[in-house]
Amino acid sequence: MKLVLNLLVTAVLFFGCQPKDVSKQEVTSLRDGNQKNLLSFANLVLPKILGQEFKRFETEVDKDQKHEAQITYGSNSALTFNDASEYRKTNTEYHSLVLLRTSYALALHHFHRLSLSLSKPFFIQGEKNPDAEIQEAEIFRTAISKSDLDLFWENHPQFDPYRAPKLGEKEWENVTGEIQKLWKVELDEFSRVKVE
Repeated sequence: MKLVLNLLVTAVLFFGCQPKDVSKQEVTSLRDGNQKNLLSFANLVLPKILGQEFKRFETEVDKDQKHEAQITYGSNSALTFNDASEYRKTNTEYHSLVLLRTSYALALHHFHRLSLSLSKPFFIQGEKNPDAEIQEAEIFRTAISKSDLDLFWENHPQFDPYRAPKLGEKEWENVTGEIQKLWKVELDEFSRVKVE
């Protein structure tokens, strides 16, 4: 009985925490009809893709005077149901999925680089405050050039990032492996997260 209850809770949380169901056709239609203003388009399409996990979209001029698009996403709960040994792997794979979905949606817009940040609340216990409190923290950030994204999508015109990947699926493993080789990890705080 306990095993069935655990499986049921895990299934509800897994499916309830996934990005909203949106199809490639729906995103393509929105993308093809909104190519002028990146900020307004991103604020229209990203909540459709990420649901409640969407936190913010910003653009800024980087040190090379080029435009950088920045997306921040993550759950709104300090709880996690990942096993400690799988926490990094699971979140990195999920980050790949979010990058594929958001980069496809933004593919027709002009920017130099895409920065994607995973930020979520954590129970934090400080030296001055022995009681744990919940604070929002960015734990993983990657950046990828727009030219690398364009080349990736040219090489994978039929790939559907909005179809839910199946466990052990070779195409999914190959595609996520490719995208992870293209990104630059700018922040990695997974080792600081204590999963209990």
